[in-house]
Amino acid sequence: MQFKMSPKKILLCLLIHSPACYVAACCVFSNSRKEAFYQIQTGDTRQAVRARFGTPTHVEREEVSFKHYSTTPCVAPCIERLWFENRLNTELEVCSVELDRHDRVVEKNYPMSL
Repeated sequence: MQFKMSPKKILLCLLIHSPACYVAACCVFSNSRKEAFYQIQTGDTRQAVRARFGTPTHVEREEVSFKHYSTTPCVAPCIERLWFENRLNTELEVCSVELDRHDRVVEKNYPMSL
């Protein structure tokens, strides 16, 4: 028995399933980020953070606030704040890790998660 679908039916199936696939991908990506976030501990190195999260989407320097997510700048002992956005939806989820002058974690934050 041969199974045939018209191009219209194929397109309709894709349109129906695309939102579900996007939501599933967001959930999987979000859960992997949360797991990585909870594994990061105070004192971990920059290399350990990057091994878990990859390249930060934004690097905030000391005394210069990244106003998109934070109203307060990174202040001593923090000299650099690394921001990691959910690349599938940057408005829903972001986390940050603050590093001291020895490239060690001094603070971490998960300010947005809906």
